[in-house]
Amino acid sequence: MSLSSGGWTQTAGLTTERPDAPPAHYGGSQDQLGCQTVLMSVRVSVCHSGIRPLCLPGASDESLRLQLSMDPEKSGEFRLSLQNSSGTGRSVTIAEYDLRTVNYEVKSPKCHELSLAAPPHDRISFNFRCEQEAQKWATVVMSSLREAHRAPEDNDGQCPRLQNASVLQRTEDTCIELTRAIEAGDAQAASVFAATLARHHAALKIQPTSRDQEDTEINLAVVVEDSSSSCCVTVKVFPHMTTAALKQQMFLEYGFHPRVQRWVIGQCLCANQRSLASYGVRQDGDTAFLYLLSARHARLTPQVLQKDQESALLLSSPSLLTPPTSMNGTSSQDRKPYTTLPPRLSTAGSEKGSVCEIRDLINLEMPQLNEALSPNTTSHQGWSCPSCTYINKPTRPGCEICSTNRPESYVIPGGYRPDALELRRIQQEKEAIRQYQQAKEEERRENFARLVMMDGQDLVPNPEPLDCRICYVELKPGEGALLRECLHCFCRECLRSVIMLSEEPEVSCPYRDDTYACTCSLQEREIKALVPAEEYERWLQRSLSVAESRCEGSYHCATADCPGWCVYEDTVNVFHCPVCRKHNCLICKSIHEGMNCKQYQDDLAARAINDSAARRTTHLLKTLVQSGEAMHCPQCGIIVQKRDGCDWLRCTVCHTEICWVTRGPRWGPKGPGDTSGGCRCNVNNQKCHPKCQNCH
Repeated sequence: MSLSSGGWTQTAGLTTERPDAPPAHYGGSQDQLGCQTVLMSVRVSVCHSGIRPLCLPGASDESLRLQLSMDPEKSGEFRLSLQNSSGTGRSVTIAEYDLRTVNYEVKSPKCHELSLAAPPHDRISFNFRCEQEAQKWATVVMSSLREAHRAPEDNDGQCPRLQNASVLQRTEDTCIELTRAIEAGDAQAASVFAATLARHHAALKIQPTSRDQEDTEINLAVVVEDSSSSCCVTVKVFPHMTTAALKQQMFLEYGFHPRVQRWVIGQCLCANQRSLASYGVRQDGDTAFLYLLSARHARLTPQVLQKDQESALLLSSPSLLTPPTSMNGTSSQDRKPYTTLPPRLSTAGSEKGSVCEIRDLINLEMPQLNEALSPNTTSHQGWSCPSCTYINKPTRPGCEICSTNRPESYVIPGGYRPDALELRRIQQEKEAIRQYQQAKEEERRENFARLVMMDGQDLVPNPEPLDCRICYVELKPGEGALLRECLHCFCRECLRSVIMLSEEPEVSCPYRDDTYACTCSLQEREIKALVPAEEYERWLQRSLSVAESRCEGSYHCATADCPGWCVYEDTVNVFHCPVCRKHNCLICKSIHEGMNCKQYQDDLAARAINDSAARRTTHLLKTLVQSGEAMHCPQCGIIVQKRDGCDWLRCTVCHTEICWVTRGPRWGPKGPGDTSGGCRCNVNNQKCHPKCQNCH
């Protein structure tokens, strides 16, 4: 057992949280998560059904993210936050919850629900974009919930810094004596030392040493999974290894950066400083789950990855896996320093310059390379080609004679040092890879520039000679037109004829054969580039006319030869034509500026005796009344019409509220609210008419 006193320095990034703090904070900033490690983040849409409404100002469904984070220094400290990343370019925390204060339930494959354990028991439903993302999120959250409720509450406070050096020395001596008493099994002495430390409010860190655990190397079955695939590998580990050491080992052996690794063992999300044995890993065949995040979510850049790979391969230190020094005087050097990292390269003697030279020349992602460069001994061993039996040098990846790949089971000897020829070959391979990547990047930029140039053209010319599929004329490069949506190519004259003969506003691609008919359409800028300006204007007018005739709620201006028209709603009674500037009455279906509807209808009835147009309009209004599509106002007698919507309408002249189904006034003689007369809808829970929609 190892015990140390930690009450003399403040630990950065740790804050004590009050037990009675509210579980959620609205409008918090991202700075509150400065010491948190993000485990997973997904995009969701939110539906709040609690007592208090959830206010999301300016947040759209595409900008809301649900994020799970933890404090690596506190066991079981998980945070569930809802963030908005729209507008300002940085994430803003809208709501944040302690995972111990909420209940989480999977309602459907794509809908989850979060509820507060304490009153007022607010509930929030989260809708995910796909079932696979929702299932992975549920797995991580449920494991974190179990870990959060299983972890004991840490109620130990930290004492202030002691100023007297003698008090510090006595406290450390007491820690050493307490460690010895516990190892010796002396409960009475241990209780005395523990009481002494408690009286001084000493902050301690107690953890078991590797001597209390098994020293046998075991095979751990690891299920590796990312957003699109999964596999199973076997890793050799020691039970006393920490999760941080296991992450570093996976980084060296498989190239997974520690930032993207999330380990789950025994349905618990593993903390970096806890050992594998504490999660139940003790024998061969024990299983662990490794979930890999994307580099974007882990905020891992290629520069950081390359730097960490070089550091892990050439400058790795076994300090993460070395057992800590016990406070009872027993040095950790007396015990076996278990490590899976390559040994540090020796820099002593005359070999220091050559090793540094090797580090500068090579940059291969091979865990065995550090051992191959170890300057301990010189060996002339090599691997035998399985095809031609040629003996190749150990560091060569393929056979020098027949290019057969090196056997996967072959391991570079630990004492082997590459000679000058091999170092030159390694340098040439590195230069070839660099040139290949540079040429690939230049080709990508050229393709992008060509794509941008083609996108700026209204018509894309044909890049190679071909025959028009309509007139079968041979087209040279640049003489035809390549349609953007379907990439079918025709001569420009044929496409111009197709546009001019088309009766539909949407011109379809004319490609047809015995088995296939293209369903794509020509873009507007392609049509504009193919036909003359006057023909393009006629095509636009024809498209507008077709759209007007097919629109259900359209109304054409009553002015003669005016092309203006609109699509009106139930709440609009007047259409201000933007072409002729006239005001059209949508109730009377005519223009009567200077008169209201009653005056116009009275004038229309008077003119109907001698005016045939007025007679036709009067006959139309009477037909609407007889068919039930219009009615007379019960107050002033003008004809009113309900085009759509509920059964309530208001007269535009006398402003009387009318019930459409009863054809009478909505209220009694005293006005709105008077149920002594009118239709008396909903009085004694009775509808005013069998056809009443109960909406007024």
